[in-house]
Formats: sequence, C-alpha cells, structure tokens
Amino acid sequence: MCPTRPALLAPSRGSALGRPGRRTARPRWVAIAAAVAAAGVGCGDSDAQGAPPAARAPSAAAAPAARSAAPRRVEHAVYSLIDNRLAAHATFAGGLWVPLGSHRAAKYLRFRKSDLPADLAVDVAGERAARPRGDVLSLRVPLSREQATAAAQVWVRVHADRGGPATLRVNGADAATVDVPAGWSTAAFAVPAGRLRAGENELALFGARRGGFAFAWWQVGGARPYDESAPLGGPAGLELTADRGLAWYVVVPDGGALVIDGAGPGCTINVVAHADRGEPVRGAVTDGGGAVDLSALAGEAVRLDLTLGGCARARLPRADLTVPGPAPATRTGPPPRYVILWIMDSLRADRLRIINPKARPETPHFDRLATEAAVFRQAYVQGNESRVSHASMWSSLYPVVHDMLSPKAKLADRWFTVDELAKKAGLYASGETGNGYIARKWGFGDDWDVFRNHIHEGGGLSGEDILARGLATVEGRREPWLLYLGTIDTHVSWRAKEPWISRYDPEPYRGRFDKMASGGDVGKIAAGAIKPSPRDIDRLRALYDSNVSYQDALVGRLFDTLDAWGIRDQTMVILTADHGDELLENGKIGHGVSVREALVHVPLVVYYPPLVPAGAIDEAVEGIDIVPTIADALGVAPDESWQGASLLPLAQGVGRGYPRLAFASHYENVHAGRLGRWKVHVAGGAKAELYDVEADPLEQHNVADERPIARRAVEDALWLLRAYNARWRKARWGNPANVTAAFAADLGE
Repeated sequence: MCPTRPALLAPSRGSALGRPGRRTARPRWVAIAAAVAAAGVGCGDSDAQGAPPAARAPSAAAAPAARSAAPRRVEHAVYSLIDNRLAAHATFAGGLWVPLGSHRAAKYLRFRKSDLPADLAVDVAGERAARPRGDVLSLRVPLSREQATAAAQVWVRVHADRGGPATLRVNGADAATVDVPAGWSTAAFAVPAGRLRAGENELALFGARRGGFAFAWWQVGGARPYDESAPLGGPAGLELTADRGLAWYVVVPDGGALVIDGAGPGCTINVVAHADRGEPVRGAVTDGGGAVDLSALAGEAVRLDLTLGGCARARLPRADLTVPGPAPATRTGPPPRYVILWIMDSLRADRLRIINPKARPETPHFDRLATEAAVFRQAYVQGNESRVSHASMWSSLYPVVHDMLSPKAKLADRWFTVDELAKKAGLYASGETGNGYIARKWGFGDDWDVFRNHIHEGGGLSGEDILARGLATVEGRREPWLLYLGTIDTHVSWRAKEPWISRYDPEPYRGRFDKMASGGDVGKIAAGAIKPSPRDIDRLRALYDSNVSYQDALVGRLFDTLDAWGIRDQTMVILTADHGDELLENGKIGHGVSVREALVHVPLVVYYPPLVPAGAIDEAVEGIDIVPTIADALGVAPDESWQGASLLPLAQGVGRGYPRLAFASHYENVHAGRLGRWKVHVAGGAKAELYDVEADPLEQHNVADERPIARRAVEDALWLLRAYNARWRKARWGNPANVTAAFAADLGE
C-alpha cells in the first residue's frame, strides 16, 4: 500500500501570485489515493540516472474537496537538496554559520587563478578546520536583511599556533581586535552598527604575527555562538535542529515544488522562498512529509530556507525540487557511420534566428535544420579566442587544466583529442581548417589521416574552398569517417558577400570598408587609431552579417551533398563556433578582450535523428561537452581525463528542467558564469558584476547590488567550480549548479 501525504499547503504570497510579468501558479497537486489505487499506479518511479522517486500525492482523506476524478500529479525531481548539500548555507540561532572545516566553505572564498587561499577540511589539533595559505583569510558571505540588521557579533572558532592579537575587518574597515590565546578558542568580535549589510559582505581576519591561524567555523550574528556537534547531513539525509537551519540559493523551475519526506512526528519543516523582488512564498511540511508549491516564483532565483519547529531534531531523507511530468529516459539507436564537426570561427549566437529570433542575417538552412536537430540555446565556449576555445573543445578540458593560455603554449600530447577519438572508433580522420592556430605545431592532433591548414599549406580561405576540399577527402570512401571543418568567414578579415551585403546595407557607402574590413583595420579600431563613424559601424556590422548568411548557404550545400551521397541518415553533424566577435556595441571590436555574451555564447546544433531528437534546449552546455558527445554516439568509452559530458541524455530530455551553469574564462584572469538569465563577471577575487542577459543582452547594466539573491545563486555554482576546477568531471559530478551524489561523497562529506 502506498503511503500518503498531508494536503499540499498553498503558498502565502498576498497578491503577488497574479502580478503582471510573473508566471502564475498552475492548478495542480490533487490527491486521490482511490483513483491511484484503481489505476494501479505505484508509489513513484526512479529515472534512468537514479533520481529520487516522484513525489506522492496527498491522501484523499487529507484533501476531501479533491476526491473527484482529477488525475494524480505525475512529477520527477530535478534538483536534490541532499546531493547539493555542500551548496547549503547553515544558520544557527539566527546567524550565518560558516563551517570552515568542511568543503562547504569553498563557496565563501574568492581567489585569483586556480589556487584556493586555504586548505579545507584538514585536521588541526583534533578539529576539522581550514588553514589559510597566507596571512589573511577573507570570506564573502551573504546575509539576509534580518541577519544584517541584528548582527552585533562575529564569533570565530580559531586555533592559534602562538597567542596574539587578531583583527577582524568588515567590508573594508577594521571592526575589532581580540587577543587570541594559543590553541583552540572561540573569539567574539564586536561589529559596529551598520557595518554589515543585506546581501554580500566581505569579512577578513588577520593577526599581528605572520601565519599560525586555523579556523573551524565563523558565525556572523545570532543569539549565541554555535554549540552543536550534530552534522549538517550526509547522503542519508539533511539534519535540522531547533536552532540550526539550512538555505540554498536556487532557481525555481517552471511548475516547481519542494517535496520533503521524513519530517517526523510532531515536527514541522518551515519553508520560505525569497526572491529579490516581491513577497516570499511560505509553506510548511509536517509529520511524514509533504510539498510546498513554488510555481509562483518560476524562473526566479530564490533563497530557499528550511527551518525546524515542533521538535528538537529532524532528518530529511528526501528534499527535492520537482517539476510536473514523468522522468525522461534515454533511448538507444544505431551509431553514426559518419561524423562532421564544423567550427565556424567567430560566429556569434545572437546572429542566428534559431537562437535570437530578432537576428538580422537570413539563415534559412539553419532554420530548416532546427526542425530536425537539437539546438542548444545556451552554449558557452571556455575561452574568448581561438587557441583556448579550440583546446577546450578538442580535449574536453577546462583552460585551467589544458593550460593553453600563453602565446607560446602548446596543447600537451597527453590529452586525448578528437582525432585520437576518431582512430579509436575505427574512423578515417580528415580535417580542413582556415584557422592558422589549428595545426600540429600547436598540439592539434597527430592522428589525422589527412589534415590541411589552408593558411599554412594553401588551398583557399573561403568557406567554399574549405568545405569542397574537406568533402573531397572523404567522398566515395567505404570505411566510416570523421570530417573536421574550420571555416573563418565570420573571422576578420570581413569581406562583403552578395547578395546579402546589398540587403543588409542598401544605402550608398563610400568609406574605407566598402568591400572588406581587414584584420589590420579591426586592430587599429581596437587600438583607437581608427575612429569609425556611426555609418562605418553600420557597414562593419553588415559585412559581418553577410558572412553569417554566406556560411548558412554552405550548410545547405553540405546537406545537399549528404543527400546526394545517400548518407544523410547515417551522419552526425555538429555545427558550432570557437567564439564570437564584439561589434562596437560596448566600444570594443574583435575578440579576446572580454567575457561578454558576444564572445563566449556560441551556436551549437547537433544533427543525428536516430539519437538526437529535434528541439530547442535551454539548459546550458559547454564546448568541453562536444567530444564526449561524439564518443557516446559512437559507443566509445569516455577518456578518463575528459571534464565534459555527453549531451545525448540532455538532448533526449534527461536532466532538463533545472538551469545549468555555463562557464568561460579570459586567460584565467576574468571569469564568467551564467545560470539561466543571470550572468556574473568577476576578475580574480574582485567584486562580481551581475547582468540580466535576457533583458540586457549587451551587458551594460550591472545589477549586482539590486539582485543579491540572483548574484549569489550564480556565484555559489561558479565558485564551487573554481575551487575544484582542475578535478571536475561532469560525467561523475554533474554540473556545478546541480551536482550528483558523487560530488560530496568524493570529497568525504
């Protein structure tokens, strides 16, 4: 017999449910145990990747008004609070409690390059602690309005190798100095009124003597300092106590609800979801479990707080964000006999109508292909110029690992690249490129059967030349093959392409960019030596757009050839770019200069109907996922070094419903992370900038101070990735915004 749940508690949000611009709540969650039993429906199913079972509906007895023949809600989990327990923020007695003896502390650290500023979860004189690698430990912590207003003390559980004074600095100004004895102690630092603020705060602690400190925990505010020893939770569930709660910064999925099991007799789990604007959604789950409808906040970044009432302690064996519908399952199909990977240099995502319906360039072949292929609408490359991005795409490695960052760097031979994958799968491997960097001398493959770099070896630099030469190398071959194409038409120099230039710039033009804009011209504009007029800028953009349409025409030619050869249904085609170009929207031109969307957001289209259903996919993906996707389609086991993961499950629906983090880097000096509509830029450990890239696609309005919850939702995922960037394997750990159970387990938590 299926266990039942109490009736769903309706959200309390005043009049906000029906506000203009907000998606309204869906009527759902009707519980009818009798109908479920009559239909023979079980108590919930697990998805193909072992996700928690679907939430059970409340019992008919608990909701007598809903006994009519309404269907039982079918749902599946898209975000496990238990699996993502290292993302949780702990509160104690009302204050924020930071367990520095845990890997949970990574989200509070800010650092340059790739080295954490402290060793986390190490043993120091019998306690788990963080030991700074320098003289100062600095934390960035988020506080609610209530916490910032009420906080008068910061307590620090500190171990000093030698006694001496320690000074706490809060938001750039010294707050208090305390003498800390040798060994372990709990120091209390008084914070002047008004020093802490709602949103992000920087706290730093340093001593007069160099080094010698370690920290078990910090607590910002609260009625009293932390005095519990109970864990925050493990794989068996989350642990709440009367004084200690947990909070996550998450994005509410469309139709989302929070489903909780195991509150226990007499226990109440109080749930509050705060967005940056509007009234919060409040609910509660009692006794055996239940659910809170969050769909009024669909698409919003929220702080999701769980606190305990009615009992001293509760363990929650399940706490999931769920969405309506059954859990998708992967499907099988024949592997492709032929694979084409085509990278269109400098092609911006926003110049294709399949991603931006308002785009000017005519792209009928991309438009038609979108009805047969998967279109990944949030694809990021990991660099902002050719060498770094190609290195990540070819090797499935983040830049911090492949380290192809300096002008003379070479992709190391030890990395398993796309040409080696082709040979391992038994494919003939052919490559044609017009990008001067994509050559053997820079580490881009030694296992090609034939490879031509048209800049160094001749053969023509137009897309027509590269496509014709590439197709000629595989035409008529009986054995399976992989063809790599690298066209450069949207890369400077931009040459006017008819008939499109006449359509996009029909007014007479007599300037220096009539027929083309050379690489030298663009370099001089970037350096300020040429100051283009508004009319020149219009022409430059028209030149670029004419090449977008030109490459689209080549896509049509490719598929016509596959049809003529009779192999279209046996061929996997992947179309993408290595980066985009800025076109003076923010005063910049070219690439390699920022982490704006114009540079790091690229098209990604995957065609192979036997394994890849057609449709648009909004969950974020990355360039490092391309080679694992090809391997998965071919039935080749992923290389153990790869950090990306196959996109076939996502294309088939598995893992959809919750946004994923997309990551990009500017030579490991500036980083960007995008989660849904929100994007963070951060240079080293500096203050982050936040942009709403749906409302502000040119990233001109920094809203970090206005949207602290959205900023923290992105930053928690971004800094989790940064902390473990060199070790990250998406195939095992999932996405940093939504990890698998293996992540905490592998870190010993």
